[in-house]
Amino acid sequence: MRGMENMDDGQGKFYAHTPTEESEEWHDLVSHLSRTAELTQKNASKFGAGELGRLAGLWHDVGKFNKDFQKYLRECHEAEISGTKAPRGGSVPHAVYGAVLARESVHALAAVIHGHHAGLPNRAKYLDALGKRETRERYEDILPVAERAVDGLAFDGDARALFTDAPRDEFEMEVFQRMLFSALVDADFLDTETHFDSEVAGRRGSDVSVNRMWEVFERNQTRLMDKAFSDGTAVNIVRREVYGHCVEAAVGERGVLRLAVPTGGGKTRSGLAFALRHAVEHGLERVIVAAPYTSIIEQTAGVYRDIFSSLGEGAVLEHHSAIRREADEEAEPKEAERLEESRARARLATQNWDAPLAVTTAVQLFESLFANRTSRCRKLHNIVNSVVVLDEVQTLPVGLLAPTVAMLRELARRYGVSVVLCTATQPALDERSRYLEGFESVRDIVPPERASEHFRSLRRVEYETPGEPWSWEEAVENVLDASPERRAMVVVNTRRDALAILDLLEGSDREAVLHLSTLLCGAHRRDVLNEVRRRLDAGEPCLLVATQVVEAGVDLDFPVVFRAMGPLDRIVQAAGRCNREGKMENPGRVVVFRPEDGGMPPGEYESGTMEAAIMLENGANLHDPEVFREYFVRLYQDVDTDGKGIQKLRKEFDFPEVARRYRLISEQSVPVIVRYGEAWEEGGEMHRLAGRIRHAGLRGGDHRKIQPYAVSMFEREFEKKKEWTEEISEGVFMWNGGYDDLRGIEDLGDDPSNLCF
Repeated sequence: MRGMENMDDGQGKFYAHTPTEESEEWHDLVSHLSRTAELTQKNASKFGAGELGRLAGLWHDVGKFNKDFQKYLRECHEAEISGTKAPRGGSVPHAVYGAVLARESVHALAAVIHGHHAGLPNRAKYLDALGKRETRERYEDILPVAERAVDGLAFDGDARALFTDAPRDEFEMEVFQRMLFSALVDADFLDTETHFDSEVAGRRGSDVSVNRMWEVFERNQTRLMDKAFSDGTAVNIVRREVYGHCVEAAVGERGVLRLAVPTGGGKTRSGLAFALRHAVEHGLERVIVAAPYTSIIEQTAGVYRDIFSSLGEGAVLEHHSAIRREADEEAEPKEAERLEESRARARLATQNWDAPLAVTTAVQLFESLFANRTSRCRKLHNIVNSVVVLDEVQTLPVGLLAPTVAMLRELARRYGVSVVLCTATQPALDERSRYLEGFESVRDIVPPERASEHFRSLRRVEYETPGEPWSWEEAVENVLDASPERRAMVVVNTRRDALAILDLLEGSDREAVLHLSTLLCGAHRRDVLNEVRRRLDAGEPCLLVATQVVEAGVDLDFPVVFRAMGPLDRIVQAAGRCNREGKMENPGRVVVFRPEDGGMPPGEYESGTMEAAIMLENGANLHDPEVFREYFVRLYQDVDTDGKGIQKLRKEFDFPEVARRYRLISEQSVPVIVRYGEAWEEGGEMHRLAGRIRHAGLRGGDHRKIQPYAVSMFEREFEKKKEWTEEISEGVFMWNGGYDDLRGIEDLGDDPSNLCF
């Protein structure tokens, strides 16, 4: 490339972005194209598409050579200086012209470039846009200007030679375009960030390697095993053996692997041991741990931070679902271009998963893999050459399994990803039938015969299934009778049901009662869990009422657990919180009861509950891991594993509709920030932070600080109660309604029972 030449219109210079607030330095367009091409090439080289990435970066902002766009930038800057209204930018789009250039020579890049601000498009619609006469005419004016400014802009070679491993069908091409899109938008964001905020850009990335993390982890695990695993109890014998299998299996081939461990068998640490050692052995870049519930994420991330504290903050990234209301990003393409300048700084705070260990939710991982918007997709290229650990994998929605498994298969086949399926209740994801085209091959980390022996040796509970349904009054009476010392847990299916139990228990023993559900913000849940553990360790009364949020990955140990009838895997996961350490003289009690008036999340949760009830009536042995395969195969026959028709849409390259339909939580939710704890008192850390956000907007790192105080509401409920909220920054809402120390957020009408991801 070379510098700008004087143009016939006398402009002389072309720019990508307006000046920064601190200086009058404009962002030079040729420099931006050059740097973005370099970064995109680096990103895409990880999956053998470096030259394609370079061209995408070089062409993505060709439309900014349009004199009307340059005029628009100048007017934006003048409006900012004068404090007047910025011009409407929808009339001067720029992404479409780079897409026209791509379509003429490397068609696979056209959609990627066309969507680099507004999101990956619908193929039929964007092809129609590229073919419009006015678009072609303006393109013919822009291209000569761009070619004079940029050396080597044109590509007249054989596009097929750019593919080292060409996609074989529409599904492979769809994923390939997603990865190229990610490589481009992350590069574009990073170079833009360097222009607007070089200090933030300089803080990105981590100098911690997975090799270093494995060394630290191995030392930590050795100390733990010498100290805590040396008592010879059945639980610790299993934990030691599981860890050994994980380390041994890590040197094996990459691909899809299964880690079947009974609850309490040390899955969290052993799974990480496998992932880190596997990454070291195969030269992989990072480990991504995805779990279904924020409660697990908070707990797991806390454990990991303790282990890797000596490596600094950059070693472990904790990434929940976004604080920002997603609907605020769903602008039309023209509107998205208009908002580019005003939102650029806010978008720069989005995480791109450049840490060696990322801990995230299943929602964040999978909805990003099927997303079309830039903020969600920019991280995808950092999934390449990684180990993805799917904790509690059985919680993935059955109605989305067909596209989910297909995506994971392709990540393992082409993109160097090893996928680890972790749970005590393994779903039948290697099932290949007309109901589900599962994985072709799954390698067991723990040999099946040893896994079965582990389940037998860790048989710590006995199940009871009362014949008649119970009223809530009868349920509470039975809980109190079963635990005179007031140490028991009750798990129900909805948040509304939890409140019904709380109302009754409060009248019996208010001081003993605690509550855990997503009516509580993350910080509140963390405090409740700590208090539960303290009481249990001290032998104090502790009656915990919870929803499914407590069932998987939460380290609690009650002598008695009552579980409302639900899906089979949920029942067994709840049982994992009973006699977890195996220290009781007799087995713990798990009572599975049918509530007379209980609620039930619809769809596959209800189908799973019906199948579980049938299997329990027929005497299913819940201590046999094979019973879960039978259960899930039956469930796949009841529930369409592609219930949203996503695979057909993927084949048609309808990226926006795929993103709209692929939702792990079927109904749109809105996070609101609640004032919980001392941090929100006058002068407290969060009180001060909220004040700064009101005046200056979100900065990098603010998401992580404010996330623990978020509670999710269904969109429809949010709209009803919107007057009880305050928008302190674009898409960030404070809750001004009630918040109770026991019940959490108050005054919710509908029961968002599935908002546990």
